[in-house]
Amino acid sequence: MKPLKKTNIDEAIARISDWKGKNIKHEMVPGGITNPNFNVNVDGKHFFLKIPGAGTEAFIDRDNCHAANVIGMETGCGPKVNYYFEDTGVEVWEWLEGYRQVVFGDIYKEKVFTKIAESARDFHNCGKTLPIKQTLFEQAWQMIERSKGGGYLPPWYDRMVYLLQKIEEAIQKDGIDFKPSHNDYWTNNFLYNDETGGFKLIDFEYASMNDPYNDLGCFSTTNYLTEAMDVLLSNIYHRGWNEKGFAKLKLYKIIADIKWGFWALQQYLFSDVNFDFMNWYGMKTARLQHLWQDPRLDYWLNLLSGKPIFRQEKK
Repeated sequence: MKPLKKTNIDEAIARISDWKGKNIKHEMVPGGITNPNFNVNVDGKHFFLKIPGAGTEAFIDRDNCHAANVIGMETGCGPKVNYYFEDTGVEVWEWLEGYRQVVFGDIYKEKVFTKIAESARDFHNCGKTLPIKQTLFEQAWQMIERSKGGGYLPPWYDRMVYLLQKIEEAIQKDGIDFKPSHNDYWTNNFLYNDETGGFKLIDFEYASMNDPYNDLGCFSTTNYLTEAMDVLLSNIYHRGWNEKGFAKLKLYKIIADIKWGFWALQQYLFSDVNFDFMNWYGMKTARLQHLWQDPRLDYWLNLLSGKPIFRQEKK
């Protein structure tokens, strides 16, 4: 990752020539846990401006992130991108009037749930390509390495690493169909318009050419989907039943919580965002201990690894 020039909101605004001489006000947008975000009012027109958080250049490629934002804009999945500055990583979008952040309760509304599943399928199958090709497994190993300098590792560290290895081996054995993937598919990154039914995906910072099933697994685990909802999610996405697809969805739920658990640990060490990252870590690891006790785990691993069900007869 290339180093970024540090900046602040006043410097970021001053660099946009289209805004010079105009009446400008700004206020911080609450809720961001990676970067400082701002609502900038320019002569009555609102824009969303993001400044990269401290230390994020170690694991976020801002040029790749911008490329993903452009794909989101072009496919209609994301908002319009107005400005981008390569040296600071600052990016500016249209302000989505009438849209609100999706909350956990919205997932239990069939229209919203269906829109999210369909949007994932549309983004994955857009036919576009991102500069970075990176699996969720690579991201997880990266977060683990960054966390090791903090003096604390989970008491389940060995089991987490073991499952990460075994699931990676099984999915790689079956093969990955690399497609543009968001890689952070949870409610904070979804915006919904109650009047129009419009849906937008934001925050493509971890996007890459990846296994699209990691988005489904991340969405499922972060939103505490029930078994019936996992089945429905898979059916909507595949337009019918897909046994291996469902297995990958389930396995990526485990990998998502491993990756984001360690992400929280390293954010605790390096981030300048005022957020209780250790509480975030606690939620991930508590849920993880439930997920890895699923009795179907070995079945899914064997299914993807191509292990035979019956004893092989000697010829």
